[in-house]
Amino acid sequence: MAIIKRHWLLCLILMAVLAISSWWFLNGRPGEKKDIPVVKADDRVLAEGIVYPIQYAEMAMPVEGTIGEILVKEGERIGAGQPIIRLVREDYQDRVGSARSNVAGAAAAVEQAHVNLADAERELQRQQRLEKAGAATRQKIEQVQMEVERKRAALMQAQADLTAGEGKAAESQRVLDKTEIRAPIDGTVVFLDVKVGEHAAAGKVLVRIADESGWEVRSDDLTELAVAKVKMGDAVNLTFDGIPGVDIPGKVKFIRSYGEKKRGDMTYTVFIAPEQWDGRLRWNMTAQIAITPSK
Repeated sequence: MAIIKRHWLLCLILMAVLAISSWWFLNGRPGEKKDIPVVKADDRVLAEGIVYPIQYAEMAMPVEGTIGEILVKEGERIGAGQPIIRLVREDYQDRVGSARSNVAGAAAAVEQAHVNLADAERELQRQQRLEKAGAATRQKIEQVQMEVERKRAALMQAQADLTAGEGKAAESQRVLDKTEIRAPIDGTVVFLDVKVGEHAAAGKVLVRIADESGWEVRSDDLTELAVAKVKMGDAVNLTFDGIPGVDIPGKVKFIRSYGEKKRGDMTYTVFIAPEQWDGRLRWNMTAQIAITPSK
């Protein structure tokens, strides 16, 4: 029995020595300084953004109708002012032609009214000379004066009809012009969602043009707490979900001062200018933004 107790005592002593040795190994000798790496907090502002061309246009027909002509192809480079899409225009052109014909008739009526008034005024002058010579009565003079007033009123009405006709002609031309979409900028047709013969609803975007010479990334999910840390010129690192491994530096170009309520938070839009670009990136791709606030 005494032997067993001594055996357990030796085991306990051995376990204690092992425990002390392990502690000594892991923690070092008393008073010894141990280098512990400093973990710095990540104070970057993180957000998600979207790739945009700096200059672009989204165009819709202001009036509805049937697509008559498509004059460009998706992916084509086009210049400002170049026609892109036209509706079937016969009815609109007929209205313009009719309005212009009415204007021509009204203009002729104004010219004739001028002639009629001039004739009446000459007759009044003749009757006034005859009156002085005693060869015309006051009653005749008054009759001629009334005729002059009628001719003058007819001229004013003809001029009013001409003005109204010109307004209708101008309006019909404006409507005709709205049946054609022209490029407002130089760029590439990156979206063309329409076919000849289809109905085009007024206001529906049919074509998008991008100037692919310059790009930016926009984020509208910076909360008021996050945006308060950011300044224009702060360094940014951009990565992209669609193209792993692409890492682009940039700068904060602009911070919109107006906040909007989104997803339950007041958020602000930040515009990022990349310092370089990758040709594989496209409009509306998702970017991960890491902004390093300046001190």
